[in-house]
Amino acid sequence: MTPADNPKMQALSKIHHFATTKIKSRRAELIAAKVFPEELWHDFANSGLASLSLPEEYGGLAADYSTLSLAGRTLNQVGGVPGVTMVFMAHWLMSKLHIAGDAPSALKQQLLPELAKGETTLSVAISEPGAGAHPKLLKTTARREGEEYILNGEKAFLTNGPIANHFIVLAITDEANGKKAFSAILVSADSEGFRRTEGVKIDFLHPCPHGGIILENCRVPIANLIGKEGDALNRTSLRMRAIEDATGAGSQVGSMYCLLSDVATHATEIQALKIGAIATRLKALDVIAAHLASMANTTGDDLQPLLELQLGFHQECKACADALEEVLEELAISDQPQISLLVRDISKSLTIARNAHTIRLTKIGRTIINNPANL
Repeated sequence: MTPADNPKMQALSKIHHFATTKIKSRRAELIAAKVFPEELWHDFANSGLASLSLPEEYGGLAADYSTLSLAGRTLNQVGGVPGVTMVFMAHWLMSKLHIAGDAPSALKQQLLPELAKGETTLSVAISEPGAGAHPKLLKTTARREGEEYILNGEKAFLTNGPIANHFIVLAITDEANGKKAFSAILVSADSEGFRRTEGVKIDFLHPCPHGGIILENCRVPIANLIGKEGDALNRTSLRMRAIEDATGAGSQVGSMYCLLSDVATHATEIQALKIGAIATRLKALDVIAAHLASMANTTGDDLQPLLELQLGFHQECKACADALEEVLEELAISDQPQISLLVRDISKSLTIARNAHTIRLTKIGRTIINNPANL
């Protein structure tokens, strides 16, 4: 089979072309933009790429997580704007995971063709002001009344929130003995009792839009339940984050390859050793990213092996990013702000969920200390 006959290779070739013509050509503008350009979303939809992750029967290309990882890597390495890649990756992943994967048939029939055409997109609403995504602190509720859920609460930090037409809201549907049961419920932006807020401003990964929502006695049909009632903490939140991180590993590698290319353009023989060390480290990270995506394709309920490898990958990414910054300091490049903004995006994205990573690493360490023979 030639590359021209391979749907996966065709899709990646189209992504490379899109990154070159629609992102790289506007890199300096896009990486500093405060608002996601409407025309860029239209270009994405018109290219046919919005359908990448969706089932073929709904007009999609049925890409697995390995292909999505390569797509993110290509967008970042070629385009050099991680915030744009985040917008498209969120669309691909949320559509695949929550609608194609867990939505009831009627919602699939309604939404998947629209998602495949890029006529609509989603935002997953978990985090809340002052609480983050910590389940013990979340307060949004969904009370069942007849054939409807009545939702009340506020959500923040919503990736793609300002451009989304539908929100998958994590809400408490039951509580007993202090233990909350969460469900995932689809809420349309035109629902009564729904309104948008600016949310909390994010000072990196521009122009990816983040926003918030407020739900005040917002009524939606019980048919809008995604997955099983009471199972959303594990199925929608924890599983989503694990697969999102595993699939997004390719995007992180792509960002650092782009930065390495920027650095090499200005480097001299003095930096040759350091650049060679970074390049070979990135090759190793590339292999790990591919394996993480492959694991995401087959993972079941046991997420621990995926999470542990992701933690190791994250630490190596941090070391590689630090090495890149060290070379940049030596070069003192001051006339290309897109480079400093890419450094900002890479470095700040590696601080996301830092506390959760620390807790997991400490837990792993204690397990090893208590039973070294299990290494």
